[in-house]
Amino acid sequence: MVEKDSDDKIQKITKLLEKGGTMLATHHECGAPMFRYQGKIVCPVCDFQEKKQIIEETGKTEKPQTGQKKKEQNISSKTESQSLRSFDATAISNLIMSKVRELAVSLETEADLGRTRDKMECIEQGLKILKLLQD
Repeated sequence: MVEKDSDDKIQKITKLLEKGGTMLATHHECGAPMFRYQGKIVCPVCDFQEKKQIIEETGKTEKPQTGQKKKEQNISSKTESQSLRSFDATAISNLIMSKVRELAVSLETEADLGRTRDKMECIEQGLKILKLLQD
């Protein structure tokens, strides 16, 4: 149960990184790292969980749209979101690959075991994110 909760937190953090959020050195009360996203400082676990609940509550009160109009909006929004995701994923993949290469090169000259471990963990996380972006 705890492992699943931890995986959910990691997924939320990863998604915020994919969206362009910047991880900060400070942490929230829940233990998750704080992020700068769209000019605001947010907790990826707590803040986005609250927003999801608000969206679900407001989504229930919205009136349904007419059939044809709804289909047209769905088609155009899917096309736009797919092209944006493709662009975002490519840009993020390139950035992550660049950082992984930099870390790998810096490992050759690193003498401190703690820093070596930290860099290897960063490389591992970068590779996991790349794998997620490819799926």
